[in-house]
Order: sequence, then structure tokens, then C-alpha cells
Amino acid sequence: MEDWISYIILAIVQGITEFLPVSSSGHLVLFNSFYDFDAGILFDLALHVATLFSVCAYYRKDIWGLLAGGFRELSSMASKGEDGKADERPNLWMILYIVVATFITGVLGILTDDYISSTFRTTLVVGINLIITSLILFASRKVGALRMCDGRMNLKTALIIGLVQGFAVLPGISRSGSTITAALLLGVESKDCAKFSFLLSIPVILGGFILHVFKVESFDTSLLPVFIISMIISAIIGYVCLVVLESLLKKAKFYRFSLYCFVVGIVAIILHFV
Repeated sequence: MEDWISYIILAIVQGITEFLPVSSSGHLVLFNSFYDFDAGILFDLALHVATLFSVCAYYRKDIWGLLAGGFRELSSMASKGEDGKADERPNLWMILYIVVATFITGVLGILTDDYISSTFRTTLVVGINLIITSLILFASRKVGALRMCDGRMNLKTALIIGLVQGFAVLPGISRSGSTITAALLLGVESKDCAKFSFLLSIPVILGGFILHVFKVESFDTSLLPVFIISMIISAIIGYVCLVVLESLLKKAKFYRFSLYCFVVGIVAIILHFV
């Protein structure tokens, strides 16, 4: 029963922190450091798949519109021999932006995965990175400070966001926080910042799953019920957090998470030396 409670707590932590800009990986490192419980890589992968369902459910209309629209635009180009300017082919170009950003993130992730997993997963590192995340989130108040677009995504902003997301593999650096802040600073309209960030999370989560699933050596089938329950909990909480985050972005209050990250970062650093 105690293990069940531990799994459920981890599911709640993952559901809350995966999409809110507070770093789910950092919180899981802190949880595992101060609560002696290792759920294993398979459980971590299961929770990430659960939060992937949250994104797909919340942005289902956007995903369908992007895929269907991209197919129509591609068919039109093939049949009429038209070019693919961004103004005329918005869905195809958005798909290209996601692919480009994902490629950059994927290369950085593959090159650094083993090193980061073995070296940077400490409370001290997480504490420092959470403070960095705090500063990143506070900077989101300067909307358009690095304006590189007219409010819409372009190839340059996609490249930069992909690079920023690559550094978010460090535990304590929030993926959503850093990518949304980058988009805001680059001048992307606030209503599109979260959408692009979380559409971008779909291939990232899938890629991380593929990268790590082959490291799983065995699975205790007796844990299947708690895995399923934990995934459901994490998916539901993740969906609610997506609603909350978009609401805060619309109200220009995204930066409010910076204080939380700063406080948790300081506490993590202090506890590391205690």
C-alpha cells in the first residue's frame, strides 16, 4: 500500500509540473532525493505518455486542423504547381517550424542524455537551475524585447525556440517556461506561444520515449493496475494545468511562477548542504 501511495504522489507531481513552468524533471529529482523511492524508468515513461494524452486532448482541434490543412495545402501545391509561401501555406509552414525545432532539440538531447543523466541530477544542480528558470520566467514580462517576427512564427524564431528547448533537458530548467518565454520575447503573439510550445512537446515526448524505452529490461505485471491509475491521474491533472496556464498567459501573469521557482531553488540548495 505504501508503494501505491508513492506511485500516486509521483503521478500528481508529474501531472502538475509537466506543463506548468516549474520543471517536472527537477521536481522528480527533488522528490527522489528526499523521499527514498525509485519508481524506475518505465514508470517515468508511462507518466510522460499520460501527459502526452493531455496535450493531444487539449489541442485536438489544432492538431487535426494542422494535419488536415497541411494535407490540403500539399495536395494543392502538387496539383497546381504553386509555391509554398508562408502566407499561403500556414499549416505546412507550421509543421516545418515544429520539425526544425524538434530536430535541433533532438540532436542536443541525444548528444547530452547520458552525461546529464549521470552528472546533473543532484539537488544542488536542480536548485541552481530552478533559480535560472525563475529569472527566465521573470523576463517574460518584457514581451517583444527581442522582436524577430510580426507576431507569427517564422523559421528564425522556430530555430531559436528549438535551441532553447534543447537546454531544457537540464533538470530544473522548465521546458514550457523557457520555450514560452523565448516565444514571448521574440514577439510571437501570446495566444500562440503556449500552443506552439505544447505542440512542440508532442514529438519531444515521443522522441524521449523511443530513446529510453529500449533501456527497460523487465516489467513487474503486478504493478500494471497502479501504472494505469497513475497515468489516468497524471493525464487529468495535466489537462487542468494546460487550462490554467493558457488562462494566465491571456492575463499576462505567466511571470508569477518565477517566485515559486526561486523559493524552491533556494530551499533545494540549502537542503543539499544540510
